Order: sequence, then C-alpha cells, then structure tokens
Amino acid sequence: MPRAVGVAIVLMLGLTGCAPEPAASPAASASPTSASSSAPATTPSLTAPQAGEPAVFLSVIDGDTIETSAGTVRIIGIDTPERGECGHNEASAAIGRLLSRGEPVTLVLPPGQNDRDRHGRLLRYVLTADGVDLGLRQVESGHAIARYDSRDGYPAHPNEAAYRAAQIASPGPNGTVIPLGCQGSAPPTTTPSADEPWWQQYPSCAQLKRNTVGHPIGPFDRDDPSEADIYEWFAYGTGNRGDGDGDGLACE
Repeated sequence: MPRAVGVAIVLMLGLTGCAPEPAASPAASASPTSASSSAPATTPSLTAPQAGEPAVFLSVIDGDTIETSAGTVRIIGIDTPERGECGHNEASAAIGRLLSRGEPVTLVLPPGQNDRDRHGRLLRYVLTADGVDLGLRQVESGHAIARYDSRDGYPAHPNEAAYRAAQIASPGPNGTVIPLGCQGSAPPTTTPSADEPWWQQYPSCAQLKRNTVGHPIGPFDRDDPSEADIYEWFAYGTGNRGDGDGDGLACE
C-alpha cells in the first residue's frame, strides 16, 4: 500500500473515533432495560439559597400571604384555605409561630416569575433569618398544597418539585384546600411546646374566649409591657386581626 494512502486511512479512522455518540431515541430511553429506568428515585430538594430583598415582617394576612415593609407578599407556589374554611386559622397561626412582628425576612423573586399577581401583591419566596422557606414549611406541615406553578399553567418556580413532593394536604372541590387537620372527622388539637407561650395555642380571639383552662381572655393592651407580646400575637400573628379597630387593645 502506498504510504500516502495508508496515512489517509489512519486519519479517517481517527476522525471517526472522535465523532459524538448519537443521542438515544425516545424509545430507547423509555425501555425498561435502560440504565435510567433502573436508577432509584430521588426526592426533589430545594435549590440553593438565593439572593433576595431584605424586608421586615409586619403581620400575617393568612396562611399564604403576609404583610412586610416591602409590601403585601403572596408566597409563591402554595395555596391555603380561605377565611371561613376549615384550616384557615391554623395555617395563619403557623406563620405567626415562626415570625414575630419586626423580624427580618428575605424576599426572593425567582427568574421567570411574575413580579406581582393580579391583586398587586408581590410574588416571592419568603425566607426567615434562619433560612426557613415559609412556602415549603406550610406544605410540609399539611396547611397548604402546592399550586400556581408550571403544572397549573403558571410560571415555573425552582422549588416546585420539592413543594409537590412534600404535599400532604389535599385539593378539594371547586379549588378549595383540605389541610391535613381537616381530612378526618375533626381537626387534631395541638399542645404548645414547653418553650412556646400559652397564647400561641389559640389561632384567634374567639377561640381564646372559649378556653376552659383559665387563660385570660383579654383585652390585651399593647402599651402594657406584661401584655404586649400577647397583643402582638392576636393583633398580628394569627391572621385574624385581633385589634380590628386599631385602638391598641386586642381581643376586646
């Protein structure tokens, strides 16, 4: 064989060896014998903490909406019961147990998300100073369902897979939410932990006033140092606006 022809063959073989492998066809990918089908399923995890806008928590509006120094914030990717529905008070109180008025929060707008909803509320992830994701916490606790994401025709958000995987509440008829505590014959009662103030077991002034264990029923004065924390809870922490007339007395 002439030397020039031999060199040409070697070069052709070398180039052929560097060609990329063809992508697997959909049928091959779906084959039960493929490596991907035999791999164990993994639980979706949250994305790494993202930079966001610092703000101050002011009050609970309900289980998926809070008031902050930056404005009213609708938490991305979750839905909780509306006022008057089973579980509304509990979902609202759950946020009040995590945040007190004046505490710092971080508001995160993921790429591709709308800045505001049709009501003008900011759409954000909400992270506490300890890094707790309020949306995920509400879903994990059974107070919320994962909703308003790419599966519902809304913009995708980075943590929607983790929210969906954590969901234990159920969607109800006509778009309602059935929290974990409302799925049985009666919502379970909760007992506050030893380091939790007694008033935080009550998600509203109405429930406080029905207590049979001797807890004071109000009113609570925001200017009285011994009652200020109780006032803050019922006025801002439960979502039920215990000082509805703004006179500085809660649970009148």
